[in-house]
Amino acid sequence: MIDIHPPQHGSITLRDSFIHLFIVIVGILIAIGLEQTVELIHHARQRQELQADLRAEAENNRAIIARDLRLQDLEPWFEQTMRAVDTATLQQGRIRITLGFAPCIPGSVGTASERYFAPSEAVWTTAKESSLVGLLPVEQARMYARLSHNYDLLANSREDFYHACSAVGAMQFRFAKIPSGATSSAGAAVWTLTSEQAERLAQVASDARTAIKGLCFRLRWSDVYEQGILSGESRADERMMRMNQERFEDNQDAIQ
Repeated sequence: MIDIHPPQHGSITLRDSFIHLFIVIVGILIAIGLEQTVELIHHARQRQELQADLRAEAENNRAIIARDLRLQDLEPWFEQTMRAVDTATLQQGRIRITLGFAPCIPGSVGTASERYFAPSEAVWTTAKESSLVGLLPVEQARMYARLSHNYDLLANSREDFYHACSAVGAMQFRFAKIPSGATSSAGAAVWTLTSEQAERLAQVASDARTAIKGLCFRLRWSDVYEQGILSGESRADERMMRMNQERFEDNQDAIQ
């Protein structure tokens, strides 16, 4: 025989249903709120870590840029080469000029003491690939975007110098000889060229000199952006548009 027991509570009213529904909704909202709070705290921590990493990268890049700007010390060799070709006289179908060894190392940019190192974009690149850029304030993200574009232009100038310097190095290997009785430590060689070859040498020397100037121009601009990042610059576009960029052509220091 089955015993049927009456319910221990009265019948559920409409009011009870609304109270139960309200409790469920409040619980869901609390859960969502807690989740969003945790997410906001996590994003805030990510943003602070990203900003700290970007500032550290900017500070390191400024030191690299200061070193890279020493490449302008290589310009005199290329200027001397152009003058030597322009003033040389043709003798028995050949032009002979004496020059110091070109400041070019195959496969590199510059010399052993005056080498180029590209400023780092590792943090910014990683932030873009990880979709962390959206955590930054808009004006700050814009500053990094401008800097990244400037580094792209810097890379183009670096490639121009690399190719021009490689051409000079190849011509030196082909046409320059150390005088008999002299040693390589003397630091000079005699170039024997046809007039066409001499003109080619002058042209690639001019290309290399122009590329160095372009490289240093972009390095100075990059330094301004990096400095702005470290100082918390928030109106970068207006400040950059007001600058007289001609001051970057030969000056040693960026605008303060």
